Amino acid sequence: MSSPRLQITPGMRRFLDYPKFRRGATRLLVLATDYFFDQSWLRAAERLGWQARSVHSVMVGEMTRDDAANLFQALGEFQPDFILTSNYAGMDIGGMFARFFEDARIPYVSWFTDTPRMILYGREVHCSHYSVAATWERAYIPHFKALGFDHVYYMPLATDPEIFDGTPAAVFDRDLAFVGTSMIPQVDEAWAKLAQRPDVIKAIHDGIDSGRINRERFADGMETLLDAVLWTSLDSSQRRNAELAVVYEATRRQRADMVRRLLPLGVRVRGDPDWRSVTPMSDGPVGYHTDLAAFYRGTAINLNTTSLQMKWAVNQRVFDCPAAGGFLITDWQADLEELLEPETEVVTYASLDELEEKVRYFLRHPAERMAIARAARRRVHAHHTHVHRLASLEIYLKKRYEE
Repeated sequence: MSSPRLQITPGMRRFLDYPKFRRGATRLLVLATDYFFDQSWLRAAERLGWQARSVHSVMVGEMTRDDAANLFQALGEFQPDFILTSNYAGMDIGGMFARFFEDARIPYVSWFTDTPRMILYGREVHCSHYSVAATWERAYIPHFKALGFDHVYYMPLATDPEIFDGTPAAVFDRDLAFVGTSMIPQVDEAWAKLAQRPDVIKAIHDGIDSGRINRERFADGMETLLDAVLWTSLDSSQRRNAELAVVYEATRRQRADMVRRLLPLGVRVRGDPDWRSVTPMSDGPVGYHTDLAAFYRGTAINLNTTSLQMKWAVNQRVFDCPAAGGFLITDWQADLEELLEPETEVVTYASLDELEEKVRYFLRHPAERMAIARAARRRVHAHHTHVHRLASLEIYLKKRYEE
């Protein structure tokens, strides 16, 4: 049985048959979902001299009738050169919108900033010449290829200088801090969804305890982490929940272990109330768009630890913190060597012993902290903003879609 398609009428075809990337300034249409990057992309497009518009969409669930009507109106009136969104947002489970963008000959770019396996479970992923998977983690490129994406583009995360910009401070409100969720509520929810499978819960705990479940192996797929018989016994929903539990539990442990190790040094935590079960030196969240930049700047040493889902990639703190004028110590990731200069622009650690040693060292050497923070800020603002990412994406798309 053929998959459903939205019909393009002759009148609509006349509106949609316009040349791509050949009408002066590039035209970008953002499917906005109130995600971190929506407004940053629009600001970056403006800095590039593009024309940009957004229409409301959804990250989870179905678009409303009004949202769909606004999307089709924007396609006809604005005639974008390409569409951009996060984590496959705006795409229905049955793939009907993907087929429409294919029939309309409009490139659709989804920037994946989380493992695609957890995002695309249960969806009919309709891939075509006009679908592009941009991924912040190169380890998932084989997965995208296996799904049928011909166009897979490596696009690391980046910062928004409109939000994260500042001169490194000489006076600080606190010595040492970590900003992030405890992951306790998330993993509790994942365990609850697996309550009928205690064998899976035990296998996940055993795998993390033994080190068999680790960052190196995670990107290769859950079937490489759990016993084959156990994995094949799970339905699609259970597999997704098992993968969520793995990511959340491993990340919860990493964050809690890091904080507990540094409690004698006075580490402070900002995030959710569940941090109180780890340390009394915790407080509520910091607003990403309003207060986080100042918090980074007001902390002598900011800490970072990378989620299990990233084999080589780096997370958002690696860009936002130095862009805001903060000093960061992060766990080592392979992509760092391409993005920042180790030890002169970013300080890394490979174990909690090394982290504690470096925290003690840099608390005693403020001049070295300042030099590294300044160098990192220069590099991030010069090479790692959303302006840079969209400019490189434009080059990639023009090679494939310029008409």
